[in-house]
Amino acid sequence: MGIYDYKNFGTTESKALASDAMAIMLYSYHNLDHGFAAGYQHNGFGAGLPATLVTALLGGTDSQGVIPGVPWNPDSEKLALEAVQKAGWTPISATQLGYTGKVDGRGTFFGEKAGYTTAQVEILGKYDATGQLQEIGVSFRGTSGPRENLIGDSIGDVINDLMAALGPKDYAKNYAGEAFGSLLGDVAKFAQAHGLTGADVLVSGHSLGGLAVNSLADLSANKWSGFYADANYIAYASPTQSSTDKVLNIGYENDPVFRALDGSTFNLASVGVHDVQQDSATNNIVSFNDHYASAAWNVLPFSILNIPTWISHLPSGYSDGMGRIMGSAFYDLTEKDSTVIVANLSDPARATTWVQDLNRNAETHTGSTFIIGSDSNDLIQGGQGNDYLEGRAGNDTFRDGGGYNVILGGQGSNSLQLQQSVKDFSFAHNGAGTLYLRDAHGAISITRDIGTLVSKESGLFWGLLKDEVSHSVTANGLVAGANLTAYASSVKGSAANDTLMAGAKGDWLFGQDGNDVLVGGAGNDTFVGGVGNDLMQSGGGSDTFLFNGAFGQDRISGYEAGDKLVFLGVPGAVAGHDYSDYLSQVGNDTLLKVGDSSVTLVGVGIGQVGGEGIVFT
Repeated sequence: MGIYDYKNFGTTESKALASDAMAIMLYSYHNLDHGFAAGYQHNGFGAGLPATLVTALLGGTDSQGVIPGVPWNPDSEKLALEAVQKAGWTPISATQLGYTGKVDGRGTFFGEKAGYTTAQVEILGKYDATGQLQEIGVSFRGTSGPRENLIGDSIGDVINDLMAALGPKDYAKNYAGEAFGSLLGDVAKFAQAHGLTGADVLVSGHSLGGLAVNSLADLSANKWSGFYADANYIAYASPTQSSTDKVLNIGYENDPVFRALDGSTFNLASVGVHDVQQDSATNNIVSFNDHYASAAWNVLPFSILNIPTWISHLPSGYSDGMGRIMGSAFYDLTEKDSTVIVANLSDPARATTWVQDLNRNAETHTGSTFIIGSDSNDLIQGGQGNDYLEGRAGNDTFRDGGGYNVILGGQGSNSLQLQQSVKDFSFAHNGAGTLYLRDAHGAISITRDIGTLVSKESGLFWGLLKDEVSHSVTANGLVAGANLTAYASSVKGSAANDTLMAGAKGDWLFGQDGNDVLVGGAGNDTFVGGVGNDLMQSGGGSDTFLFNGAFGQDRISGYEAGDKLVFLGVPGAVAGHDYSDYLSQVGNDTLLKVGDSSVTLVGVGIGQVGGEGIVFT
């Protein structure tokens, strides 16, 4: 499964829906925050804040600000249209719909009733290669207006926001119907005329637009002849949550607007830290931006009334960061409430700021932590728990405080700072690009695309001062000048079906691909079967059986109480889950089934398995 999994769709379809929802949501803003996004990236939120704000207003040669008509700005409206078309969507006009309400020159539809006239929505279509309409997108715009009338329309939207929070009961619930009742009726007729049903409609929106998404979901069964009852609803940064189970509410935990209302009810928590669990929402995604990282900015209370906290709410902060979650190698390991930290630092802050889980202004995070870098040079730091760290592009530097971890450097020249001596670790290399680190407590980290390990070794004054020593990761060991730190003894398989035999003193056995037989010795062995259906035979000692990814249907003979089964980066084996839920007795054996993979403990009763012998990370 994954953090954006929706309804009963599979992961692939859910990711596609979330990607489409993001694309049409961003189009609804027509790149209005283009200038702020570029200004923040170049100048930051600290000393560079004045330059960021100027760029937000005036733009630059690489961005368009909110003030229209600056001659050196690029045409952000054109760029917005090109982006949504690249995602497969084309705006549908009022003429096509037979709609007679207010529409501006860009094709944006405006609210119909008095009090709702500043509400805005885009209607888009997705067509196949023959020009047949396959899907309709409805994207509600958040609090703002077109550049030409930004202040006036924004004031009207703010009034709608306040009415939703403080106004009549069910104002938020009825918002979409009051603002766009006729338009949504015409969209339904248009869809049906093209052979589509409500299930072919994707509804998206951000902020106040997200409130409209939740509103339409609430109204869908009883209005417009129930056409929208089966539509797909994905909202971003919405302050409200539908009373139905139709909506996936996606947002950043440190966004002061996201989930501000309890359902659609205002209370005192709405203006403070409102990180209450919501069943329809992702609850623990963090935008690690300059505000979140800064001790100075966080002296001020976290509140929807504290304007600087709104940096986590802007559409530009959602587009790239939430997209990187979908593209992460760890996506299949996440769940809706997984803790995910997304690097969104400005260029000035990125050079000196470690991206990490600070757990600020939120409920205590539990379980594994996923940290996703940017495509620039990041500093990424895990904690003492089980972490999944991903650098993506750029020359990234990693640290970690312990636990079972997976560290993916990605493209570039990447390094891992051990913060201890290499003598405090043992290292093994599988010969296929993966380096394994075991710390003094027995915890294992799997690393890939890490070219350098940086250790701290005893220096001057009887070792009181520590020297940083860089070790190149090679096939034969860690090389620091003329010094070689050898890898642990290991036996490596191939892509074929191999039989591997451990020595008497303990080895790492790497099966790699194929259906392998791994035979341990009398020492403490570490079995890494790899892909395929493997047979692992313990020969005594305290053995570790390490499973990663979709590892197949494996069997273990000779399992004893002192042995350890470690599931690290296995879809379905999530930290905090009760391993006993995965166990079953099959004849004289115990079956441990995780997702599509399984381990059979041959000749072992279910009562003999447990304690600290099974590790889910």
